Amino acid sequence: MSPALAYSWFLPLGPDVHHIGTWPAECGTPSLDRLVDIAVTAEAAGCQEMLVPTSFHNDLETFTTAAAVLGRTSRIGMLLAVRPNQLHPVQAAAAVCGLEALFPGRIRLNITTGGWAEDRWLGDFESKGVRSDRLEEWLEVLHEVLYADTPVRHKGRFYEVDGAALHRRPERRIPLAMSGSSPRARQLLSRFGDEYLMFAGPLPKVAAEVETLRATPGIGTAVRVTLRTHLVVREDEQEAWAAAAEIVSRVQPNVRATIRAQRPDARSQRAGQNELAAGDDLVVGPNLWAGIGTGRFGASVAIVGTPVQVTDRLLEFRSAGVDGFILSGYPKLEEARVLQRLLVPELLGRGLAPDSAVVARPV
Repeated sequence: MSPALAYSWFLPLGPDVHHIGTWPAECGTPSLDRLVDIAVTAEAAGCQEMLVPTSFHNDLETFTTAAAVLGRTSRIGMLLAVRPNQLHPVQAAAAVCGLEALFPGRIRLNITTGGWAEDRWLGDFESKGVRSDRLEEWLEVLHEVLYADTPVRHKGRFYEVDGAALHRRPERRIPLAMSGSSPRARQLLSRFGDEYLMFAGPLPKVAAEVETLRATPGIGTAVRVTLRTHLVVREDEQEAWAAAAEIVSRVQPNVRATIRAQRPDARSQRAGQNELAAGDDLVVGPNLWAGIGTGRFGASVAIVGTPVQVTDRLLEFRSAGVDGFILSGYPKLEEARVLQRLLVPELLGRGLAPDSAVVARPV
């Protein structure tokens, strides 16, 4: 029997919409009650944790929102995204230690490496090379503050720290997830990271990227690979494709134009997602659809189909070297319920469901 699939869900920090690509969004900021409902439903569906994004454009802030949801749930973890220019590494270490003390074993960090237009809000106009140098030093200081036995004294190009010593440090090593396909990013992953995050795409492309990653010195099989993808699961395939079309049925021309005008680094994962979403045929593989990228930035690809088809595609990605998945749908709450109601029974039937997964009761 194959081992259970490992998967997580997404915690929205902005409107939890049915339709993407509208401006303003079709609904408002999610309440804490709604966010807790998403987390509780995902937990019941067997999800290990929630990916909590980071952006100044979000209605809610990453660490404070995660803390609020953790306080009202019992098991599910939080993968907290942070960019090095958002927090000084000593601040980041203190925040992590506080959350780890309150919610032991339920915190991980997703260190994001790319640049964003909103970096200008902080007066950050640095080139990619400078960002990489800063990232390395940020990780060095973070690691020292979290785990050093003596007060940290560091004087580098970007940070100067004199005597930083947290009174309560974590009792375990806080796992770090990272992305970035450049040689420099992978060198930092081999040095500091535990998990590589990548976007879904055509199966051969994903398999090739995993193979390249595994061949990187210092990485091998020591680093987990996690695939970020959306799901549109329905009992009937035609119904699933209709639901997918509905998600993007209200994308406004100005939103689409803004997305297409973005020019991320040509070698970046975001550039690859933009390319898939700009194609004439948005079906980029069996049950793989890049239509989400026509109405939003970032992850563009969804797996669309019946529970059997979706499970088959997940298993194909796993056979290509993917260890786990970060899943989501539109809207997050309702689609977490679909995950529990439709996909979990299929996983249970194949012996692929985590022990924590429970089939939803009929309403």
